Amino acid sequence: MSPKRNLFWSLIVQAITILLASMFAFQACNLFGAKLILLPVFIVSIYIPLKLILHYFICMFKELESTPFVDEVNENTSHVTQEESDLVLLRKRMELFHYEYQQEHQQYISQKEKEENEKLCAVLKYARETFQQLGFDESEIFQINECVRFFVSNRKVLSINGIHIKKRMTVTQISLKNFAWNIAFQYNLSSEAAAMFVMETFSEWFVNTSFETVRKNLRTTSGKHKIEINENIA
Repeated sequence: MSPKRNLFWSLIVQAITILLASMFAFQACNLFGAKLILLPVFIVSIYIPLKLILHYFICMFKELESTPFVDEVNENTSHVTQEESDLVLLRKRMELFHYEYQQEHQQYISQKEKEENEKLCAVLKYARETFQQLGFDESEIFQINECVRFFVSNRKVLSINGIHIKKRMTVTQISLKNFAWNIAFQYNLSSEAAAMFVMETFSEWFVNTSFETVRKNLRTTSGKHKIEINENIA
């Protein structure tokens, strides 16, 4: 209630109490045959206990009136406390998830790097062994090794003037194209990229051959060749 309303009701209760005390005091004077001069004494004697009784009932009424509000406040407080508890729990779960995710992501990256490194080592070993068997010298095999490394790592062809691999009549275009296809297949590289790689790396074999001819006939499975198609070199 507002202060003005409280004051209003207090005055009403006070007036009623005095009125009732006066009525009861007047009846008591008549009943006991007391003189009217004693009327104030009766009024005071009746007013005090009557005031206490009314005050008691007023306090009880206020307590009953405020109880639902207190319960509601407690309920709201409990609800807010539960929400805060849920938020704290959610925050802890998120922190745990972030930690686990970072750990798993790091493990995935490490595993991926390990697999890529193993794959590259297998491809380079295949390249070295292939041309060792074909009688290429160490300098040429080194050049081929570096061209392959650059090709698969950067997805483009290493093009420098210093590369020189001497043409051998025992090694055909078909074998070299099969070699380029085998390398490109391991990394899902396009036929265009593979054609550019073989023509740039083994340029002496393709002096009079067009790019489109190489690209369209990059993979040969019929017949017997020194370098066969091999999808599983890595």
